[in-house]
Amino acid sequence: MRCSKLSEKLLIEEAKRRATIFSKLTYYLKIIVNTAKRLDSNAEIYLFGSVALGNYLLSSDIDILIVTNLLPELVISKLWEEGIEDPFEIHVINKDLIGLYRKRSKLINVEGLINQKE
Repeated sequence: MRCSKLSEKLLIEEAKRRATIFSKLTYYLKIIVNTAKRLDSNAEIYLFGSVALGNYLLSSDIDILIVTNLLPELVISKLWEEGIEDPFEIHVINKDLIGLYRKRSKLINVEGLINQKE
């Protein structure tokens, strides 16, 4: 029984952590935009997946697409340094691949989204 109580406690803590992140989504999106733009002023940042569609759960990933010519590992490591981690799922691609994402998912420009909320 002790193991199941510990598991339950961990699940509750994780749910609370994710709820906090989702409630402060704009704050985290600003960090992502600022970090990406600091690395590449021409970078484009999009939200996609279930969060963009508005049908997410607290167990959902927050899918972010960053369009840049920079190496993905550079962009992702800088975002990690800024505290961007799970539940964020970061996709870094060059401009040639954006059409594939546009075909499969709704893309929401994060900069435009942030400006709407301010």
